[in-house]
Amino acid sequence: MGINSFVKKIKKRENRFYNFLYVTADRIRKIEMPSIPVFHDFFYYEKVFRINAWRSFWRVFYHQPIFKRRCSSCGKGLHLYHSGQGMPIIMGDLKIVLGKNVKIFDKSTFAALTIGENSTLKIGDNTDMSSSAIILVGNEVEIGSNCMIGCRLISDNPGHNINIEDRDKKLDVNKIGRIKIGDHVWAAYDSVILGNVEIGYGSIIAARSVVVKSVPPMSVVGGNPAKMIRQLEEPPSSDAKDQDQGSGS
Repeated sequence: MGINSFVKKIKKRENRFYNFLYVTADRIRKIEMPSIPVFHDFFYYEKVFRINAWRSFWRVFYHQPIFKRRCSSCGKGLHLYHSGQGMPIIMGDLKIVLGKNVKIFDKSTFAALTIGENSTLKIGDNTDMSSSAIILVGNEVEIGSNCMIGCRLISDNPGHNINIEDRDKKLDVNKIGRIKIGDHVWAAYDSVILGNVEIGYGSIIAARSVVVKSVPPMSVVGGNPAKMIRQLEEPPSSDAKDQDQGSGS
């Protein structure tokens, strides 16, 4: 009798013997250990410490140095989230310029479009890219300082032709623009920025919005395509605003 046939007999409980095996296995499966204070707290924090220490080791000594070598310039304080598991994918001949204290999620993808020339990605000081973004660059994508970027996709190319006969042809180099994201911009989770657009200082892009037109400073936009929701109040000190804008890449 093969193992599969034996297991089937247990599941069907064909006789008292197989029923006994079924009941025994079911009781074993339902065994629960009590949660002991201090004892299991120790094991929880030990596990967290061990995993974080292992990831930090690979981040500091392996993934971050490799990533820095692919950048044209990189300020101090670069941090790759979860980089014990990997590092951002860089595709094509892309020039990457990073400011100080930039944070990037390790599952991000940065790619130079093959039809572009001198494709450049700039990310300013203290900007946090906490999601697995895909950034496609034909000409230039510039992200300012002190930004929070949760985008799913940023691309200075608006996409393929809507005409079915031309859709599978090579992208039109004349349609490639530039994307400039100002300082203190918050682009919420899963948002998309496409085409030749500028996101003004201090603006907010709502989650899952698709931006295809420029956004004025201190604005909240949302939807697909993104539209104006409300205007935010200007910062109390214009001098501080000017200083922040001047500190971008």
